[in-house]
Amino acid sequence: MSMERGIPRRWEALALLLITLLAAGLRFYRLPELPPGLHFDEGFKAVTARSLLEGAPPRIFFESDMGEEPLGIYLVAASLALVGPEPWAVRLPSALVGTLTVPLAWWLGRELWGGRREGGHRLAGQVVGLGTALVLAVLYWHLSFSRIGMEPILVPFFASLAFAALAWGLNNGRGPVFALAGGALGGSLYTYKAGYFVPLLAAVFVVYAGLVERGFLRRHGRGLLLAALVALLVAAPIGLFLVTHPQNALQRPASVALTGGGGTEGGLPAALAGNLGPVLGLFFLRGDANPRSNLPGRPALDPFLALLFLIGVGRALAGFRRPLTFLPLLWLGVMVVPTLITEHAPHFGRAIGATPALALLCALGGWTLVQGAARLRWRWAPAAMAVLLLVGLGLAGASTARAYFQTWGRSPDLFYAYDVGLVQVAGYANSRPGDEEVYLTPTPAEHYTLVFLVNRPLSSFDGRQGALFPPPGRAATVIVLVQEDDVSLPVLQAARPDGHVAWTLNDGWGRTYAAAYYLPPSAAPAPDPEHGSEATFGGAARLLGYSLDAETTSPGEMVTLVLYWQALAPLERDYTVFTHLLGGYNPATDGPLWAGHDSQPDGGHYPTTTWQPGQVILDQHPLLVPADAPPGDYQIEVGLYNLTTMTRLPATDAAGQRLPDDAVLIGVLRVTK
Repeated sequence: MSMERGIPRRWEALALLLITLLAAGLRFYRLPELPPGLHFDEGFKAVTARSLLEGAPPRIFFESDMGEEPLGIYLVAASLALVGPEPWAVRLPSALVGTLTVPLAWWLGRELWGGRREGGHRLAGQVVGLGTALVLAVLYWHLSFSRIGMEPILVPFFASLAFAALAWGLNNGRGPVFALAGGALGGSLYTYKAGYFVPLLAAVFVVYAGLVERGFLRRHGRGLLLAALVALLVAAPIGLFLVTHPQNALQRPASVALTGGGGTEGGLPAALAGNLGPVLGLFFLRGDANPRSNLPGRPALDPFLALLFLIGVGRALAGFRRPLTFLPLLWLGVMVVPTLITEHAPHFGRAIGATPALALLCALGGWTLVQGAARLRWRWAPAAMAVLLLVGLGLAGASTARAYFQTWGRSPDLFYAYDVGLVQVAGYANSRPGDEEVYLTPTPAEHYTLVFLVNRPLSSFDGRQGALFPPPGRAATVIVLVQEDDVSLPVLQAARPDGHVAWTLNDGWGRTYAAAYYLPPSAAPAPDPEHGSEATFGGAARLLGYSLDAETTSPGEMVTLVLYWQALAPLERDYTVFTHLLGGYNPATDGPLWAGHDSQPDGGHYPTTTWQPGQVILDQHPLLVPADAPPGDYQIEVGLYNLTTMTRLPATDAAGQRLPDDAVLIGVLRVTK
């Protein structure tokens, strides 16, 4: 093989096939088990995709979860329809897209350095194309996001397709392929917020090429105009939505964008300067620290790839007058902007669009070494250099596989990063008998991971602010996430000693993560309150009584009032509980009110619309006695009201008589000096 004639096409095709199979192997190997679990954002994709399959109307933009572009969700919907409701089905589209990006990277590298602009022979394009594909196949950064059920991996796919087609059009002057480039540029807006920077990169490239290459716009103006028109046409639906709904377009970016506030000295410029070091360091020194996105701190490039990258950067800088040669540096600069201007830099998800540029520059560095070896007198020097490069890339691939499947794959960090515990909690909840109540504290049952995986009724409350007990005669299992709620289990054991711990789950460090406390059927509705009451509200809720953590207190002290509610019938509105401490005239309130606390039951975590008949809800309310409260006995007043209309739910006593002001006086708190 000569440097002019290049590699026979059949061998190039075989090499590309092997590289693509390598990429597929790394991306599909053990996919059902690694990553483990199913984290919240993946759960959102799964729930939303499932709703589409169940008949929800299609959308051009999904406004939930702070706004999501649609393409990733539609791909997950297709995967769920094909595979079924399995967690790994949510990740299947990412693995497929990540694999397909590798041959696109070959096309991209081949066009950037294999056209007429690169000396008239195709070997440069073949080597750089295959090298780009191989580097991307073994790049830890790209591999990691290819195995997560998230949309960032779509950005390298559309960027590679757009610029491969654009380069092909510039090299060959063919019009239709410019339309393909435009379609990919417009399509990138349907992927992820970082995808919005792909059309920006195209605009920067065209401006740069027009400045450094004489006649560029004259020769390619029609093709570029076609690409722009197609891009606008494809992007028009989502673009129109975002223009008319700017709050949706900006909600997520605004939540993470640097503002220079928060006491940052120097404002926004200082904040950007503070991000610059971590962003530059992500290539060689320290990468993303989030275990969901990376082996924490692992830089994007290992030492071998870093060396090739630096050589490639030098080669691209030397060729700055050739727009396609310089494109990877423009690409790199534009696609790291999303992490430069946001919090938690370096953030690999926001900068994922830079991965093809990294692979391109590493491949260009390898080609530069091969060209340098060709200038030596030894005939076999280029072949020897190629072998050394292949060995180095093989070691880089082995390092990636070891880092991902062994070091990262065995990390205890993954337990929380991927909500492994919630997946197992969902499995345990599904295993309970259908006639048994299942409660969870403190994570809401609306957590997307649980919504996707739990296939039975599940009620949730926050045991740090209350408690929930089943109706009389019904068994229940209360699953307590003890790492977050260390209150509920002791409360349950004290209130219902007839129950027992039926199941426990340890986290990645061997600590107890969850415990399931089984409550057998009981004739009594719940533990008895210290003080009874027989007031009823709206015929739907009965106040069984209350307890105080202190019957006597002093001015300036806090006491905790626990109300014992029993649901009698479903309620159609979420009512707010009010608790008042009433005494003599208070000048501050111009009446008898000295303290109070209003909130929905259980601090809003178990609203009245979720109450099931027969259930007993323990509802905490802190009451702060003012420092100037005079000694004496203070009445405790309780009721329920509709916050929207401020109307109270009718209150009646044990005889069915309407209570004044629809409030019940349930007891006394004594205040002493």
